[in-house]
Amino acid sequence: MKRTSFTSLGKTGLYILLPLALLAAPTSWIERGPSLCLIRRVFGVRCPGCGMTRAFSCVVHGKFKQAFQYNKLVVIVFPLLCYLWMKSLATELSRHR
Repeated sequence: MKRTSFTSLGKTGLYILLPLALLAAPTSWIERGPSLCLIRRVFGVRCPGCGMTRAFSCVVHGKFKQAFQYNKLVVIVFPLLCYLWMKSLATELSRHR
């Protein structure tokens, strides 16, 4: 097999495992962790993306109201990222045919 085939296969595996990892991680575990936002940690102010990881976790686990409380942009960003994820996965799967 070519090296590009292995790379493409690795990307496909990553695309499949990423949502499964988010589903497997309990929301409570993500909620009690420290903030991942670099802007918030350095400057002490919230950026437009603050709370998005927690919001994604809540959406994946069906807690839509709580997700909206973490970050209101989740209603726009999550569907867009799902579309991009599905498009990328379809592209990688079509390369294997």
